[in-house]
Amino acid sequence: MKNRRFNQPPRALRRPGVRCDNLVLVPGNLLVYKARWQEMANALPHGAVLIVLPDADRPLVQTLKTVATFFEAAGHPVTTLPARQFR
Repeated sequence: MKNRRFNQPPRALRRPGVRCDNLVLVPGNLLVYKARWQEMANALPHGAVLIVLPDADRPLVQTLKTVATFFEAAGHPVTTLPARQFR
């Protein structure tokens, strides 16, 4: 497995005046429920991370848990929710 690094954000996000409030990581099959998880993300404090874990126990679940640990270590409040909560 390659060691990945976070690079600079896209140019559109680096423009003056652009501010990212929260980060949401959601499995692709839950994009149809965007209104629901976006509402939850907007209720979180500035700089928070919302991670929605897929139902099945796949490698993606472990990866998202590792990402959650990374953000918590960086001082961000992290909320993880199961995908079944949005269906």
